[in-house]
Amino acid sequence: MAQCKVSIIMPVYNVSRYLRGCLDSIASQTMKEIELIVVNDGSTDDSLSILKEYEAQYPEWIHVYTTENRGVSHARNYGIERASGEYLLFVDSDDFVEPEICEKLYEKAARDDNDVVICRYNDVYENADSEMLTVKQGKAFEIVIGRNFNIHETKFELTHISPFPWDKLYRRNLFETIRFPEKLRFEDLAIMYCLMTKAKSIGVIEDRLYNYRRASEGSFLSNFSEGTLDIVTSLRLFLKQMKEQGNYEEFKEEVEYICTRHLLVRYDAIFDTATKGKLDIKKEMIDNCVDFFHEYFPKWRENRYLLYTASGASRKKMRKYTSRGKMIRSATLCEYTPVFVTSILRKKKKIQGKIKKKWKKFSKSKNKFRFIYNRIPGIKLLHLPNDVKYTMFYEKLAVNDNDVLFESKHGDDIAGNIFMMLQAMGDDKYRDFHIMVTLKEGNISSYSALLTRYGIDYVDIITTDSKEYLKVLATAKYLITDTSFPPYYIKRPEQVYLNTWHGTPLKAMGRIVPKREYALGNVQRNFYLADYLLYQNKFSRDIFVEDYMLAPLFQGKVMLSGYPRNSAFFNTERYEAIRSELGVQDMQVMAYMPTWRGLLNKKENKKQVSELMNYFYELDMLLRDDQILYVKLHPFVKSEVNYDDFTHIVSFPEEYETYDFLNATDLLITDYSSIMFDYAVSKKKIILFTYDREEYLNDRGMYLDLNELEFPIADTVEQLVKEIKKNSTYPKFHEEFCSLDSADTAEEVCETLFLKKEPNFSLEPIERENKKKVLILISGLRNNATSEQLMERINELDTDRYDIFLCAKASTIRKATSVLSKLRDEINYIPLMFDVNYTIKDRLACVKSFKFGYSSKRTEGLIRQLAERERVKYFGTINFDIVINLSSLDKILFHMCKSFDGVKIFNMKSFEYKKYTQNKEYCKFMDYFLNRLDGYDYVTGTKQILKLNQAVFEQNQVKHLIDDEPKLELPELLKEVDR
Repeated sequence: MAQCKVSIIMPVYNVSRYLRGCLDSIASQTMKEIELIVVNDGSTDDSLSILKEYEAQYPEWIHVYTTENRGVSHARNYGIERASGEYLLFVDSDDFVEPEICEKLYEKAARDDNDVVICRYNDVYENADSEMLTVKQGKAFEIVIGRNFNIHETKFELTHISPFPWDKLYRRNLFETIRFPEKLRFEDLAIMYCLMTKAKSIGVIEDRLYNYRRASEGSFLSNFSEGTLDIVTSLRLFLKQMKEQGNYEEFKEEVEYICTRHLLVRYDAIFDTATKGKLDIKKEMIDNCVDFFHEYFPKWRENRYLLYTASGASRKKMRKYTSRGKMIRSATLCEYTPVFVTSILRKKKKIQGKIKKKWKKFSKSKNKFRFIYNRIPGIKLLHLPNDVKYTMFYEKLAVNDNDVLFESKHGDDIAGNIFMMLQAMGDDKYRDFHIMVTLKEGNISSYSALLTRYGIDYVDIITTDSKEYLKVLATAKYLITDTSFPPYYIKRPEQVYLNTWHGTPLKAMGRIVPKREYALGNVQRNFYLADYLLYQNKFSRDIFVEDYMLAPLFQGKVMLSGYPRNSAFFNTERYEAIRSELGVQDMQVMAYMPTWRGLLNKKENKKQVSELMNYFYELDMLLRDDQILYVKLHPFVKSEVNYDDFTHIVSFPEEYETYDFLNATDLLITDYSSIMFDYAVSKKKIILFTYDREEYLNDRGMYLDLNELEFPIADTVEQLVKEIKKNSTYPKFHEEFCSLDSADTAEEVCETLFLKKEPNFSLEPIERENKKKVLILISGLRNNATSEQLMERINELDTDRYDIFLCAKASTIRKATSVLSKLRDEINYIPLMFDVNYTIKDRLACVKSFKFGYSSKRTEGLIRQLAERERVKYFGTINFDIVINLSSLDKILFHMCKSFDGVKIFNMKSFEYKKYTQNKEYCKFMDYFLNRLDGYDYVTGTKQILKLNQAVFEQNQVKHLIDDEPKLELPELLKEVDR
C-alpha cells in the first residue's frame, strides 16, 4: 500500500446493528491512501465476527485489534499508538461518513498546511418503529469563519468549535503529548479545546461529511445517569491541561463560557420529567456543579458570551440556577410532582406566554379596534375580501364577448405596450368593443388627463381592486397585461389572455435569480395561463421559456412581433412636434433613465438619491446651454429629487407618454435598464453611465456582459461628458434585438388579437419534445440534508423520457430557496402562491370537514369543486401523465391531486402504524386521507400500511406498492406505474 495519509480510528463496542453501515461507508472512500484501525473494546455481540469479515475482505488497509472492555478512551488511545497516517480521523461505529470525507479533509489540510480541518455534520434520527432515518443539518456548533485561522488570533472561534472528536481531521503529531482520559465519560471535553489551542492553523470546509446518529439505543448523551457526574471531572481536567499549556489566562473568558454552557445543558436534564427516579444523582450533580462554579468561575453569569448569545429561553431558565438550595428544592418538587400535573402546568405556562405575547402586540398596535376586529374567527368572510368576491363573480357570471380589460403594472401605469395598443384601438373597426383600463385610485386623475390629451376618449377607467374591477376580470373576453394578474385570477376557457411583459430582460429572471428561486410563482402561473406571450425578439422568448420553465407546459402561442410601444420610434412627425411644443428644436435633447437600485425589502432610496444629486450637480456645470437632460426615475425615488437648482437638468414632462417623448430625444443615458433594447430601435446614441458597476453587479446576475455590447460606458461624469460629444453606432445589437420592431406592430397585434387577422409576424407555439409529464408535490423544503437528498433523488430521474415538475407552496420553500438551485436545469419546478379562492359555502364545508370531521355528500361535493377550481387556477387546462403526492398533507392539495386526469399516486412511506394506534390526533389526521383515497390509483408505503384494514384500499380501488425502503425510490416508481 502507498504511504498512508489518513488513519481512521474506530472504537467498537456492541454495535452489530449499525456496524456494517459504518464499515461500508468507510470502504466507499474515494481516497485510497487510508488505513482503518478498529479497536474492538471487548464486544459481547456479533461485532467481532463482522469486523473479521471486513478485515478478511480488505486485509491491506483494515486492521482489527481486540482488547478487554476498558472504554472508548482507551480504544482511541490504543488506535492512536498504532496509527501510521499523516493525519487522524475518529469515527464512532454507530455513525457513518460520506465517501469524500477523507479526500476533502486531507486535500484541504495538505493545500493549506492545516493542523486541524473541521467539517460540518448531519444529525441522523431513527424511527424505532419503522427504522426510517431522518437526516437533519447539525446546527449545535457552527464555525463563523470560512477561512484558515489561528485560534490565538480569533479567540471567539473557540466557543464555536464542537467538543466532538469525529468532525475533524488532526495532524497526528498533535497527539504526541495528549491522550483521551480513560475511565471517564465526556472524555472529549477534557482534550478537544486543548488540541485547538495547540494547532497553528485550523481550516474549515462547508461540506457535511459526517453523519452523527442521535438517540440510538444506549446513547449516553440521551440519558441521565451516574456517568453524567463525570462532566465536572472532565472539565477540571480541561482547565488543568489549559494551565499546563500556558493558555488558561489567554482564553479564560472563552473557557468559562464553554464550561458554563456544558453544565447548563445538564442542568436542563435535572428538571426533565423523563429523568425521574434519580433524585440522589441529581442532588450530587447540583452540589458538584455549584462547587465547580464557586471554585473557578464565581461570576459566570457576567460572562459576555453568555450575556450576548444565550437565547431568551436560556435566560429564563437561568433564574432557577440562582442558589444550591433553590435548585435542590426545585429538583425535589419535580421528582414528586405527578407527570400529568407537570404537563398541565406546562400547558398553562405556554398559554400564559401566548397571551403575554399577544398582549404585547396589542399594546403596541396603533389601531386597537382594527387589531381585535381582524382577529375575530371568520371575519374575513363577513367583509368579503377580493378573492371571495372575485370567485363569486367567476362562479355566477358569464363572459362578455366584447369586453376588453387592459392592465399595466398592476394599475400603477398606462404606458408602453398598453398605451400604444389603446391608441391603436381608436380605429372604427374596434367600435363594437367595450374597452376598459384599470388604474389605482391615486393614479386615475393624472392618467385620465393623459388619455384625454392623446384623444383616447373611448376607454373607460375602472379602479384597481374595486368591485367593478373584480367583476370585469372575471367576465371580460379579452385580458391584456404587461406584468401579471392577481394570484386569485382564474382563467376561463372563453377568455383570451395576452401577456406582453414590460421589457426585454437584461438582469437575471426566474429560476436563476439568487436567493429568489421561490418567488416566480404568480408570474410563472400567468405565463402558463396566457393564450399569447408577446416578445420583442427571440432573445427574450428563449430566456422566458427557459428560466420560467415554460416549454413543457405552455399551451398557447408566442408572438414574435417586436414591441407595440416601439412603434413610437418610427413616428417622425411626433419628433418635430414635441420638440417644437417644448421649445427645444435647436438643442441636443437627452434622456436619462437609470434602473432602480434597491430591493422591495431593502429600498436604499436615500442612498441612490444622494449619489444622483452629487452627479447631477457635477454634470449640470459641464453641460452646454444648447444641451438639456430630461430625467425619469423610478416612482420610489423620483419625488425626492428637486430639479430647481439645475440649469440643464429637468424632470420628464408629464404631459407626454414615455415612449412618445423618447422619440423626440437625440440620445439616451441609462445603466442596467432594459430601456436600451427599446431605444435602440431608433438607432440613436446610447451611453451606459455605470458609476456603481462593481457594487451593483456583485449580487445580480446579467444575461449580457455590458463590456461586450457596442455602447460606450462611462463610470464618471467626466467620462460621460466626453462620450456625449462622440458618435457611436451599434449595428450588431440592433440586428439581434430590434429587427422585428416596426411602425405597424401595435396595429398588427391588435388586429391579430381582436379581429383574428392573419399576422405578418411569427405566431407559433413553443417547440417541445414529446415526453410524459410528471408532477411531484412536496410539503416544502428546509435547509437540511433531507431536502438536499431529495434534490439528489429527483436529479436522478430520467429527463430523456419525462418532463419533471417539482411543486410546493412558495411559503414552504422560501427559507430554503437556494436548495432549488441544486436541481438540474432539466428538472422544472412550480412554486404555488397558495391562497385558496374560497366562497362562503366552500369555507364552511372545509371547516366542518377538516376541523370537525363532519362528512356528507354535499360537503364532499363542495370540497371536490373547490379543489378542481384551484387546479384550474394554477394549471388551467394543463394536465400531467403522472401525479405523485410525495409528501404534502395539505388537504386542499390532497384533493387537487385527485382532480388531474393522469395516474395519481399517494405516498405513505412515512406512515407509522404504532403512532397511528397510540396517538388519537395522528389517527384522526391520517384517517381523513385514508377514507378519501378514491381518485388515487396507487398508494406507496412500507409494510406498515399492510397492518391497516385493507378494506380502505379495496373500496377505493387503490393498488399497493410496498417495499422495505424507508424512502420512495422515484425511478423505480415511475417504471412501475408507466409500463
